[in-house]
Amino acid sequence: MQIALKQPPKPIAEIPSSETIGLDLMVHKVWNSLDDESVGVIGLYGMGGAGKTTLMKRIQNELQTRDHSFDLVLWVVVSRDCDINKLMNDISNKLGIDEGFWNRCTQDQRVATIYDRLKGKKFFLMLDDLWGKLELEAIGVPDPKKNNKSKVLFTTRSEDVCGKMQSQKKFKVECLSEDDAFDLFCKKVGDETLKCHSEIPKLAHEMATECRGLPLALITVGTAMAGVNKYEAWMVAKNNLRSSHWTNSDFEDKVFHILKFSYDKLPDEAHKKCFLYCALYPEDFEIDIDGLIDRWIAEGFLYKDDISIYDMYNQGKSVTEKLILSCLLEEGIGTTNHFHRRYKMTIKMHDVIRDMALWLARDEDKNKDKVLVQGEVFSMTKMDSKRLNAVERISIIISESLDINLNLPTCPNLITFCFSSQQMLLGYYPILSTNFQSLKRLRVLDLSYLSSLKLISPEIGELINLEFLNISGTYVYQLPIGLKKLINLRVFLMNDMRKNHEVIQFEGIESLEQLKVFRYSRDQSYGSVVQGEISLLEKLESLPNLEELSIELTSFTSGQRLFHSTKLRGCSRHLSLYWKEKDTLEMSSLLASMSEMTHLECIHLLWICGLVDGSSVTEKCHLGKLRQVRIHGCGSITHLTWLRYAPLLEYLVVCYCYSIEHMVKEAKEDEEIGSESKKDNMFTNLKELCLSNNPKLVSIHKRALAFPSLRRIVVYSCPNLKKLPFNSSFASKDNLVAIEGGTKWLDNLEWDDTIIEQSLRPKFQHG
Repeated sequence: MQIALKQPPKPIAEIPSSETIGLDLMVHKVWNSLDDESVGVIGLYGMGGAGKTTLMKRIQNELQTRDHSFDLVLWVVVSRDCDINKLMNDISNKLGIDEGFWNRCTQDQRVATIYDRLKGKKFFLMLDDLWGKLELEAIGVPDPKKNNKSKVLFTTRSEDVCGKMQSQKKFKVECLSEDDAFDLFCKKVGDETLKCHSEIPKLAHEMATECRGLPLALITVGTAMAGVNKYEAWMVAKNNLRSSHWTNSDFEDKVFHILKFSYDKLPDEAHKKCFLYCALYPEDFEIDIDGLIDRWIAEGFLYKDDISIYDMYNQGKSVTEKLILSCLLEEGIGTTNHFHRRYKMTIKMHDVIRDMALWLARDEDKNKDKVLVQGEVFSMTKMDSKRLNAVERISIIISESLDINLNLPTCPNLITFCFSSQQMLLGYYPILSTNFQSLKRLRVLDLSYLSSLKLISPEIGELINLEFLNISGTYVYQLPIGLKKLINLRVFLMNDMRKNHEVIQFEGIESLEQLKVFRYSRDQSYGSVVQGEISLLEKLESLPNLEELSIELTSFTSGQRLFHSTKLRGCSRHLSLYWKEKDTLEMSSLLASMSEMTHLECIHLLWICGLVDGSSVTEKCHLGKLRQVRIHGCGSITHLTWLRYAPLLEYLVVCYCYSIEHMVKEAKEDEEIGSESKKDNMFTNLKELCLSNNPKLVSIHKRALAFPSLRRIVVYSCPNLKKLPFNSSFASKDNLVAIEGGTKWLDNLEWDDTIIEQSLRPKFQHG
């Protein structure tokens, strides 16, 4: 078939482009990938407005001045619905194919035509704004790696598109640093405006900070302020920017509507509702993923009659991963208090994304009273009944010690009410006044870590639609009789309950027949509460729908009661055992019970004096769901070889174990296993390892392990631990953040290879 050609366009056309401040390193990485013969497909991903397209435009424009060997350079914008015909038409135009000839071709002929033009040539195809997998051969584009070392570079908002496109290299385009952000903002404002008043540069810096490094926001706001010469006008603009949360129409049109495309492309309404819900948390807040999923379940976003609570948790984790891949959420740093707190995986929401989410949750600000967060709540006393009727969700999460009085007015349509602290704050005495009888529709009630909360009003029984109740971290010592009326309660959380002189009374809990999740622990243990625990376990065992139990037990008798209950073993997710009785408990016996806890994710063993090694661990030990282990003050055990049976283990803390010599023993145990697979899989998911006050500890593992996920290792007062089981392969990885320990211990570590020491020494953090 003869192909008619028109005069081809200029080989590399310059594309108008905005500033690329702060992108030099990323440009360098992309150029290195273009020079790498093993790379055919390169993905640039990041949130909307982060500068992905700007970066790719700079790459194209630099092709005019850099030496390269491409025969063809093509830039094509992929429509959001990925219209294949439009895409092929654009490529045809770029290739200079005669329009009349093209229009006479069938679809197959068009594919063949593009393929004939590209095969045998070294092409560079740039695809801007890709939203899903694109089959290159379906549009006539040869496999770039098999075609003269050609290249395909694309931008996307979703990291998983990089995987679907099988990109050999992918780079995340991050928001700008504070200095680069201010530089970009100033360039858009202009020197003339900045020099109009001595205070304007200071205000400009504050406004740039509000943009949180997002180039699209910086460009939009900076351009809007260009030519604004009056100091007073800058003050008004700064205050509006800070108080209105980006709700001026210009910002909505140019930023929110652009960012909204990522939201619109989420798979279903469940993902969208879960995303918008994250805006209930404060700016820069580290959101505990498990706690967030609890709330999603209670809100009904993940709830279905035919799936278990664990299926809902898995679905919730899948949603968070999708939101992260879509660059609508970011991974948080997690808990940093290694020795005293359960490790928590967290996520964060970029401030501009959060403002966009609030804008959407409020029906694009057509219903501003629908969702009230943080300080907005305290203006409710000025609302009339019409505005109060519109309120559906209220959230205040305190991060500092403040005395706050909140008198919640009547909100008949309120679904979610959160008035809590993010942690145990000393000197924090919030006072809440409300009439539960006026909150008939309330589904979620979170009063966690309110230090002034000691009693719950009997009127709570009027909340007949309540599905989620969180009173963790409070001084509540008695549950009201009205609790029995909460016939729809599914999730009841009582973690970290504070010191009380009386044993908590759990009367009425056996009436909560719809309860699926129950969690109870104390921030410290005081004396023996055996009888209260046995009674609680019996009540929980009677609940017909209980699926998840997280509980702290403070006696050997209570532990045995749990171990001998088929139902409670099957429900156990987090288990904390804390007793000082000298009853002997063999580790093998405990492991046998743990193996029957098919949903066990977290085990804490604290000051169990009678815990001993016992008989050898056998193949019957199954800890396939275990992710967190904390062993504290169990002085008789000498090793933790059973950890090899926990392939998903992420977080391990061992401290004040005065007899422990090896974390994982070898030799005889390896012969029993008779398989290399368990050794190969050992600690492959471990992220945090914390060791303290283990004077006899000699080794973690005698041979080097891969540790592909390890981010941090913390070691204090373990003088005989002189070597770490790392090899050169591990040393070359980027995932390790820090090796933290005492100065003397770090300086005297022994290494089999000086290259390993040189690679890891920059990660040392001296305690």
